[in-house]
Amino acid sequence: MKLETNTRQVALDYAARGWAVMPLLPGKKDPHFDLIKKAYLSATTDKSLIDFWFDYNENINIGIACQPSGLVVFDIDYRNGGELLEQFEPTYTVQTGDGLHLYYATSSVAQYRGKLADGIDIKYKGYVAAAPSIHPSGARYTVIDDRTPVAVPREIWEWATK
Repeated sequence: MKLETNTRQVALDYAARGWAVMPLLPGKKDPHFDLIKKAYLSATTDKSLIDFWFDYNENINIGIACQPSGLVVFDIDYRNGGELLEQFEPTYTVQTGDGLHLYYATSSVAQYRGKLADGIDIKYKGYVAAAPSIHPSGARYTVIDDRTPVAVPREIWEWATK
């Protein structure tokens, strides 16, 4: 299966999934404050607004606001000692510049800590840079498992929540 790399189309596809997207600076993970004022709190599924962002600058990166999208993302960074634990179940997965983003479906009432373990951050209140954005290293965020996000595995949920 060929995965889409047209960033505008992917952003619209994310919005169609109900995932709130936001513009990021080209080649960066930072919010594009010329286009939004409240970072991830300005994320949207509004197709006309998403089109406006890409009309303004077709090279923007995109982010996904986690909590408004019903997602929690486990950010595994190999350079910081992170590893893919056996308790993680297969789910929507993105290869990042130096690791993985594992997307899981979650309820909006969950209270997640900021970190699961060394090298594994928990993104919930906030956002993640999304495929096919360009990582600051120059690498492209790439979807390597396009399945619908599954629920957070029970053991991971117990470790990750307050």
